[in-house]
Amino acid sequence: MVQDNTFDDETKEQLKQLVLERINVMPETLRIAVGSLELTKQEVAKHVRAEDEVGKQMIEMELEFLRALASGAIYAGT
Repeated sequence: MVQDNTFDDETKEQLKQLVLERINVMPETLRIAVGSLELTKQEVAKHVRAEDEVGKQMIEMELEFLRALASGAIYAGT
């Protein structure tokens, strides 16, 4: 999980906006399972905006994806 003291407030807000933009371009039919919940695209965005536990998990997943992308781990085999 991203620790609150890892990034300054501006960086946290930019990361949150990035996650919201990525959610925005996903298909309307998107469903994401988080634990026992199945969330729609709109519900996921609501959690991210609220920065609740589910929202923080979504932000952390995006951050892990970006780190893997930057390190070359995702496309290393192509």
